[in-house]
Amino acid sequence: MPITKRKRNQVLTKTKKKTPEKKELLVKKLKQSLKKYQRAIVFQYKNLSTNPLKEIQQAWKADSKLFIGKNKVMQVGLGRNEEQSATKNSYLLSPFLKGETGLLLTNKTLQEIQEYCDTYKIPEFARAGHISDQTIVLKEGIDTLKGFAHSIEPYLRKLGLNTQLINQQIVLNEKFILTQEGKPLTVEQTKLLRLMDKKLAYLEIAPLCVLEKNGTFKKL
Repeated sequence: MPITKRKRNQVLTKTKKKTPEKKELLVKKLKQSLKKYQRAIVFQYKNLSTNPLKEIQQAWKADSKLFIGKNKVMQVGLGRNEEQSATKNSYLLSPFLKGETGLLLTNKTLQEIQEYCDTYKIPEFARAGHISDQTIVLKEGIDTLKGFAHSIEPYLRKLGLNTQLINQQIVLNEKFILTQEGKPLTVEQTKLLRLMDKKLAYLEIAPLCVLEKNGTFKKL
C-alpha cells in the first residue's frame, strides 16, 4: 500500500530573531541619555587601545557619556531615518557611525572637545597596514637581541629573523630591515615591533559631526 505524504504548510515569512537583551539595553540607554546632554558628537579614532580608552572615559565621566563599539546597534538607538529618530535629527548622526567611530553625549562645549582631541596624542603600537614613517634596520650580531630570553629564538625565526643560539644567546646572523619608510607594516613586523617595545603609531581622535539638543546638526 503506497504511503501518502501529508501536505505540509510552508511558512513564507521568516521569523525575525529576537534582539539580544544586551542590544536592547544599549538602545534603551542611548535613547535615555540623548535627552540628558546638550550635544551629541560622533568621533573617529585610530590606534585606540584599552588603557587610553579608560583614561578618556575617566576624563569625560563628570559631564559626558561615551558609547563605543556596536555601531549598528547605536544606529538603531539614534534612528536610521527621520521617522525613527530618537530625538530631533538624531538620525543624521547614524551614517557617520561606521568603522572606528564612537558617540559622545556631552555637556562640554564643542571647542572643549576639539581642544582635548587635538592635544591627546600618545604613542601606540602600530597595527598591520600602518604606513611606517621611518626605516628601522636591525644590525647583525649578538647585541641586537641581547635582552631576549633564549627560549623565544624559534618564535623570532618564525617572524622572519635569521637567528641562531650560541651559548644560550640569540645571535642575528644578518642585518634585518624591520620597517621601511612609506611602506605598510605586515603582521609579522608589528609583532616584532611589539616585542622590541617600539611604538610607531599615535592614538588620534577627531570629531566628525555634532548635533545640538535643539536639533541643529553640523558636519565638522
